Amino acid sequence: MLLLLASWRCSWADSIYGVTNNAAQNALSWSMAGVLPDFSAPTVTLQVNGVVYYYVMTKETNDDAKVYVRNVDAVNGGYIFEEVDDWSGLPSNSIQKNFRFTGIPGEQWGQGSITVEGDGTVTDTSMTYSYRMDIAEDSLICINPLSNPSCPGFLDAVYKYLNSITELNADNDLYEYWLELQEEKRIKNESENLVVLEESNDELQTLLMTDPSVGGLIDLKQQNNTFKELSNITLINPYYDVEFDSNEYSDKYEIEDEQLPDNNRALRQLARSAKYYSMVRSQYDREELTGE
Repeated sequence: MLLLLASWRCSWADSIYGVTNNAAQNALSWSMAGVLPDFSAPTVTLQVNGVVYYYVMTKETNDDAKVYVRNVDAVNGGYIFEEVDDWSGLPSNSIQKNFRFTGIPGEQWGQGSITVEGDGTVTDTSMTYSYRMDIAEDSLICINPLSNPSCPGFLDAVYKYLNSITELNADNDLYEYWLELQEEKRIKNESENLVVLEESNDELQTLLMTDPSVGGLIDLKQQNNTFKELSNITLINPYYDVEFDSNEYSDKYEIEDEQLPDNNRALRQLARSAKYYSMVRSQYDREELTGE
C-alpha cells in the first residue's frame, strides 16, 4: 500500500483524510489499485473528493496539441474524471489544475492516464488524489493487533513484541505470555544442548576406540592398509577367465572300413537273454492256464 505524502486526521475517530503519492511519477498510465489505500475490507469505505495534476508542455507555438487527463469509470463505463487542455497556438508552458467535488466511491476510480493528441510532449507529470477513508470502530481498534486479544494476528504480534525485550514487569498485561515464551526458549535451548552433547559423546567414544594417541584399541591406519592389501589379492581364478585361440581342431581318429563287423559276443549274450526270458514267461503262462 502506498502511504500518504501528506495526511491528517479529523476529529472523528473513524475517518481518515489523506492525499496519495504521485500516480504519474513513473508512467503516463497507472492502476488505481496501487495508488489509493486498500479499502477491500468490508468495514472500510473510501471516497475520492479531489484531484490535482501538473505537467510541463513542450511544443512549437503554431502546432496543434491537446492533453487529456482521465480516469476510467470502473463501474458505469466511460470516464469518472476527464479534463482536456487545448494547447493549439500556444507556446510551451507548465500547467496545474485543482479539482474538488463531492466524494466519489473508490470503486469507481479505474485506470488513470495522461494522453497527448497532436504535436507536443509532456514531462514532470504529477497526479494526486485526495480522499476520505471511513473505518468501522472494530477495524480501527485492530489497526494495532496488540490492542485487543480478539484482533486477528494478536498472538503473532504479542510474540514478536516479547521477543524484542528481555525483561517485563509482573503487572504488565502481557506478563503471562512473556513467561510462556521464556519457558519455550528454555526447553528449546536444553534440547539443542542435549543434541550437541550427544554428538560430542559419540565423537569422543570413536576417538577413544580408534586413536592410538589416546590409548585407542584400533589403529585405523594399519587397519585400512590391511583391508587395501586384502582387496588386491586374487583369491579365485574363474574358469571363464581362460582364453582359447580360434584355431580349428580336426578329429584325431578316423574309421577307414566302410562296413563294421557284427559283434558276435554281444549277439550271443542277447540270444541267451531272450531264451531265459522265454523260459520264465512260459512258467507264468502255465500257472495262469492250470491254476497250479
